[in-house]
Amino acid sequence: MGRLLGFLLLSGLLVGCGGGEVNPERAWSPTPAAREVALADCDDQVDERMLLRGYPRRPSAETPQARYRREFFAKCMRDKGYDPD
Repeated sequence: MGRLLGFLLLSGLLVGCGGGEVNPERAWSPTPAAREVALADCDDQVDERMLLRGYPRRPSAETPQARYRREFFAKCMRDKGYDPD
């Protein structure tokens, strides 16, 4: 009986915490000033990912790892709302 009551309370809590509509006026949009922060953050993420895969942090431009780094960096910037350039 205690487990059922706990389950019902937990599920009620989770339903109550569900997100409502997103107010478009309060939606986040990237700013030019925040671009530098996004660049640094993506650079750190890419470095970490490269090291986890056993690749050098800054591979030579003619290697396949350099293409992988560019693609991942571009995806990171797109995810943050910026052009991948």
